[in-house]
Amino acid sequence: MVNNGVRFWLGLAIGLALGAAIGWLATARPWRKAPVPVAAPADAGPEPDRSKKAGKKRRPRRDGETGDAEPPDVPASGRVMAWRGPDISLPARDIDLGSDDSSRPLENDEINGVLARSSGVVDCIRDSLAGAELHGQVKLQLLVTGDGVVSQVRVGAPRWLLDHGFADCASTAARRMRFPATGAPTIVDAPYHID
Repeated sequence: MVNNGVRFWLGLAIGLALGAAIGWLATARPWRKAPVPVAAPADAGPEPDRSKKAGKKRRPRRDGETGDAEPPDVPASGRVMAWRGPDISLPARDIDLGSDDSSRPLENDEINGVLARSSGVVDCIRDSLAGAELHGQVKLQLLVTGDGVVSQVRVGAPRWLLDHGFADCASTAARRMRFPATGAPTIVDAPYHID
């Protein structure tokens, strides 16, 4: 009986001590470093203006941007060109030498005219940059049907752009393009430069 009583009181004392220690750790959080107060010398001048950091260049603001946010840093892996979308090839086509078929692929002037009027892909590049400073090239490969409709899109761009939604945006913008109907499918390579 005496042995059980001693065990009870000893267990109670240990439990109280552990409970108090855990409670203190939970509220005080001693692992966090508290700021050490430092008294300023009596002859200290006014606080220096810390709003401008020396040695850092600021990028000029673009339309719609606000604030002085620094552009995000693009790692080397974000500058590597990557492709999204299926490989594009011309579909098999039957040719009847006896028919008067006037179908033909698109000509360069026709392709350039459509690309010059379409700003959707450029808007996608601007949005996917997300403020980053990136230079390079974006390539779109389009399969245009004989009716002038874009049926397949393959997107090649720096990985940074692809990680920021460029492939889906550019694919949607490219599918909105309408080329002249020539009766024959054409593969269109559309390069865009990022400056």
